[in-house]
Amino acid sequence: MTPPKERLQNKLDTQILSIDFYTKGQIGDIYKVETSNKIYILKTSEPSDKLQTEASMLSDIKKYDIAVPQVHDVSETDLLLEYIPSKKIAKCTQEIEAAKILSQLHAVSNDARMYGYFYDTTIGPFRQKNEQTQYNWSLFLSQMRIMPMAKICYDKGAITKDMLTRIEILCRDIYKRIDMATITPSLLHGDLWSNNILFNIDGATLIDPALYFGDREMDLAYIVMLDTFGDTFFHAYTEVHSLSKDFYEVKVPLYQIYPLLVHIALYRGGYVSQLEQTLKRLKV
Repeated sequence: MTPPKERLQNKLDTQILSIDFYTKGQIGDIYKVETSNKIYILKTSEPSDKLQTEASMLSDIKKYDIAVPQVHDVSETDLLLEYIPSKKIAKCTQEIEAAKILSQLHAVSNDARMYGYFYDTTIGPFRQKNEQTQYNWSLFLSQMRIMPMAKICYDKGAITKDMLTRIEILCRDIYKRIDMATITPSLLHGDLWSNNILFNIDGATLIDPALYFGDREMDLAYIVMLDTFGDTFFHAYTEVHSLSKDFYEVKVPLYQIYPLLVHIALYRGGYVSQLEQTLKRLKV
């Protein structure tokens, strides 16, 4: 149902010319709102703190002069954002601009050298718990990311008990697979696929973050998983941040477990067989 026009007009203090359905989001419908002098995006949801969390994540990223939509207003049911016009540009240009903005994001760390975040964040409709923020990356990855999502998938009947047990075994020994001495906490987008980065003549803009501090190669493994960007991206990115020696052999399959579980919880489908192949690749 279209949001009440009068309520939006009070927020914007200007006449609204149109409110049109834009797309369906993970937690609610999204609308394009046009006034006499500006265009906005309005995200909606059932009453919760999810949109307020998204607004906080966007505001936090913006503090580092990284391009995200400006937050104009937020409540338990609405999030009013700056509309970012997108323009089709050459694929190679997209990949270079994506590498620039992601390199900038990954350069952000924190004084406490912690993994996680200062509050619980979200990925799609799911909460990412950070209240037990860790200073041990492998422990954080296993206990705050992989296992909670694996249990969600199991409770939904999307994975078997055997697969859950294998994931538990992987998490128990995950510290043996990662050289933690080479990892510094980096600010991650957390859900970087093609729909969550916009391009125009001004460069790239990040939207829909699932923010936390972690190994920056988590974002890269997700990019590889969905084939979002290719060689041009990685060439530009590695001019700023080098890849670990075991990135493709170890990090890619290991770091794809969490996003695969998120996709299974949302869509099931072929992602279950992809997870099975990844676990076999990891010899679990």
